Amino acid sequence: MKLKFRHRGRQFFFFTVCVNKRRPILSRLVDEKTRPVLTESGKKVLEMLRALHGLNSALTASDFVIMPDHVHFLLIVNYDADPIFNPLVFVHAFREETERMITTGGPPPRVLRNTPPAPGGGSGGRPPSFAPFWEPDFWMDLSLDSRQLRAIRTYIRNNPARAIWKRDHPDRFARHSGLRHRVLDPALPWSGYGDLTLLASPFLFPVRLTRRVPVAEQEAAIADAVEKAERGMIPVSGFLSPAEKEVEQRLRLSSHARWIKSVPHGLPPRFDPTVEDSRHLAAGRELILSSFPADVPTFPVSRMNCELMNARIIALCEAAKNGGSAPEPPIDS
Repeated sequence: MKLKFRHRGRQFFFFTVCVNKRRPILSRLVDEKTRPVLTESGKKVLEMLRALHGLNSALTASDFVIMPDHVHFLLIVNYDADPIFNPLVFVHAFREETERMITTGGPPPRVLRNTPPAPGGGSGGRPPSFAPFWEPDFWMDLSLDSRQLRAIRTYIRNNPARAIWKRDHPDRFARHSGLRHRVLDPALPWSGYGDLTLLASPFLFPVRLTRRVPVAEQEAAIADAVEKAERGMIPVSGFLSPAEKEVEQRLRLSSHARWIKSVPHGLPPRFDPTVEDSRHLAAGRELILSSFPADVPTFPVSRMNCELMNARIIALCEAAKNGGSAPEPPIDS
């Protein structure tokens, strides 16, 4: 693997390493407001993360969470202090040393290896007949801007809560494909996550607010949509424009509003909702709905798909009002 990025200044790497066979042996989840309780193995991983800066002053594990069967951590690298740092070599060394520490109960290393492992050398000096502690694969992402960095930090901070929501409400985080319902066009590949009973409401209404007009000038329409939701009606929207996002934010702040969030892309089997979406999926207040095949990518957002999505939202809401399916309206050219 060849990485292309500037080897100067500070760079941010997001790592995920998983226990072999995803065994839940690093920590125990308590509740959504409490950090995971670490096992002895998990404490060794924590010890290693805290030791990184002392092993190499160019490295700082700034954000991390030790889940029962995997570890997420954000590594800040000062390339002015270590211009030859290689993140791929690092993650191999990190896994070797944590495995050694867990297996032997020993302390962190005095020196962190910065050269590739010898072919066939195994991990941490483990005999070939021993099962590895970590999965051979890992996830690494290079953060390129402040917005992505904030998203990664939020993801790490909220990972335990998301795991608990999914554990306690597995049906609301299961992907439902091939959906069939009286308000859904049967010719389309509908899929969804969340509370499917929202589709049964006869009070679905579309929310489509333009980008061309400032949010402040659409206050009346925003307030009207939120008021309807608080009265028990179900808004349906892509929540993509700034004014639509404002509606979504106010719905989330409401104590009992519910809504359907339509997306202009597919929902793949391993679709990962955002933290805020996950919170409201677990509460049974949201349904994420797609009318596109699973392989239609999230990015880049297609204008044509957005127009298709908005047309289908209108058709869905009309069908709910009429008590049955409605044909898909034409799209303005």
